[in-house]
Amino acid sequence: MAHMSPETQCEVTVTGPLARSAIDAIGGRFHVVAIRTADTTIVTVDAVDQAAVRALMILLWDSGHELLAMSTIPGYKPCCCGRPDE
Repeated sequence: MAHMSPETQCEVTVTGPLARSAIDAIGGRFHVVAIRTADTTIVTVDAVDQAAVRALMILLWDSGHELLAMSTIPGYKPCCCGRPDE
């Protein structure tokens, strides 16, 4: 994995619902948004580096989730309200 700036956003898709305790644990380290779909949960965290992505994936694996997809958006800069610039 290439070097990531702290302005990288990471999106991870996992199977099933994400437990509130897992969301709280992730939220204690990152700004997190979790969106539930029919069969998956999409977890998005802001301002991550390579170590943070690894920690996020381990936390999800350790809580029993299968990771279906992971992507990063380098150079992501949220606007003042915490949402991406449009």
